[in-house]
Parts: sequence; structure tokens; C-alpha cells
Amino acid sequence: MKYDNKISTAPVWEGNTVYNETVWPIDFDGGKLTVPLLYHADKILSVMDTTYQTEYKEGVDYELKDGGLHVLSGGNINITKREEFFLPEPQKDSPLHIAASCGGWLYFAEGDGITKKQICVTYEHGDKWDAKTPQKTEKLPKIREKISKKEPFGFAFFGDSITYGCNSSGMKEINKPPYMPIWPKMTVEYLNNICEVSYVNRAVGGMASKWGADSLYGLFKEDKFDIMLIAFGMNDISVNGFEENTEKMIEEALKINPECEFLIVSTTLPHKLAAGFWGEQYKQQEILCRICEKYGDITELVPMTDMHSALLQKKRFFDMTGNNVNHPNDFLASVYAQTILKILGVL
Repeated sequence: MKYDNKISTAPVWEGNTVYNETVWPIDFDGGKLTVPLLYHADKILSVMDTTYQTEYKEGVDYELKDGGLHVLSGGNINITKREEFFLPEPQKDSPLHIAASCGGWLYFAEGDGITKKQICVTYEHGDKWDAKTPQKTEKLPKIREKISKKEPFGFAFFGDSITYGCNSSGMKEINKPPYMPIWPKMTVEYLNNICEVSYVNRAVGGMASKWGADSLYGLFKEDKFDIMLIAFGMNDISVNGFEENTEKMIEEALKINPECEFLIVSTTLPHKLAAGFWGEQYKQQEILCRICEKYGDITELVPMTDMHSALLQKKRFFDMTGNNVNHPNDFLASVYAQTILKILGVL
């Protein structure tokens, strides 16, 4: 199996099959290794490592138990021990030392250091999504018309490390199987099946909305784009200035293209156990809703805070992360693309 854009963009909130849902088998409770899934699984179709190159065997490596994935001890699936997740002292091989809010230190890794500890589960289920779902926008009339008429357009992306694509397997600094593109590229790849879409991504890791407000014009002034996606917030621990910074980004982009339309993305949430990273991110979506209302038809919200919160009602944070702090893995990154494509009305 390899990366397939059609499979990766299949909405997790629709249908009766979930593809390549990730979990991280961690033995917190002395061998009790039944891992919760997004839905109650009725039939497991496959369990693989996150490179899609190793497939595990039912009855040898895992079994279906009470709708979850039960990892069998003595099998071939790597199990992380509790003391390897909650560390008694800071990691010697890590550039960052992440204190755990419950005491000790939290395992942290960039690249594929964490995703190679995770596995992918594809399964059938009978229960339904029970949270809000993204809806096709009635706003963004220019872009919707271009899509409906299959006319070319330019798509610009701006944000922090999440929009840069950190920890996606296809990120240029990782570039390992299954080579899943970062979610902006995944989104454009899908749209290119409908019409010709040019692409520019000027996201920079570690940046907050103030930097975005101050930098947008200089970074994009030579670019041609019809729609801009703005996705800051993870690094805005406080909401102070967040509204003003976001509005300034919209205004600066309109100086470059007065006809531009916007997708404004609320952030996914950081790991609550990662001391110093959890702040007021959960308050930002309400602010962005207010901005989208103020700017009318040229702005639409991409409610990733809602989407991540809904996933977290069923799944554990570390089952969907690429660094155990704030970056999505391939599975959660694909939900970004799914949500955007649904709002644009092409899914």
C-alpha cells in the first residue's frame, strides 16, 4: 500500500470505513493494551506500520476487542513502555526538554521519531460521527465560481509550523514512506483534479500571529493568488492581539489583491500534558468567527479547533501527533485537507 490522495481525503466523519487511523501503543497499565479508536470497530481490515510497508497479523500481533485494537504482547508490534513516555529526567538526545504537567518529562521527537512508534488501523464500523461536521460554504463566491467553471486560480497558504507541514511524512525534511504530502499540498493535489490550481506556501515554523501580521505583505507582494488560507494560533499562548493581528493579515493581503478571498483556520490544540504549551488557543475560534462575520462573503472559517476537539473526545492526543506536543501526524494532517475540501464544496 502507498499514499493515495483519494483515500487520504476521504472524510473521517462520513461512511463506514476509516483508513489508516493512527494509534500509539503505550503500556500505561501493566499490559492492558486495548487502544481506543475513533469509532467502535466491527471489523479490522488491516494494521500496518506508519510507512505502510509492514502489515501485522490478526491473532499474532493484534485482535479486535470491544471495538478497539488489542495489541498482543509477544507479537511484532512495538509497545512503548510507560517510563519511555513519561521520563524521569530530560532527554539527552532532544533539542527540547518538555516538562510533563503531571510531573517528570514528556517524550518529544521531531522528524519521524514518534510516528515510527505509531501504527495505522483500517477498519469498518457501524456507528456514526456524533459531533459537528464541516459544511459547504455559501461564502467565497469568486472561488466557488472558479471551481464550478473549472477555471484556474492561485492558492496561497500562510501560517506556522503546522501549515509548513511539520511531521508529515512527505515534508521535505523527512521525506519517508508513505510520503504523504503536507496538507496544503494534499488539498491542492485534490483540487487539481477539478481545475488548475497554482500554489504558494510561505508558512514558517515557530511563528505567532504578530509575526504574520508584520510579515505578510513583504512575503507575498510578488505572488499571484485568488484565495489565501491563514492559519496561525498554536504559538499564540494568549489571545491578546490575536484578533488585531488576524485582521491586519487580511488587510495586508487585500493590498496585494483587492479581490482576494480567505479561509481562516482555527488551530488544533496542543498536548495538555506538555507544560508551557497549553494556553488560550481554545478561545481563538470564537474570535475568528467574529472576524469572518465582520468581513462577510470574502472570509470563511475552517473550524479545526472543533474538529480536533471532536477527535479528542474519542482518541488520545498522542495517537494523532507527530511530536507529542503540537504537530499533527499524517492522520490528523489529512483531516485538515478533508475539512478544507468539504468547505469548498468539492467533497
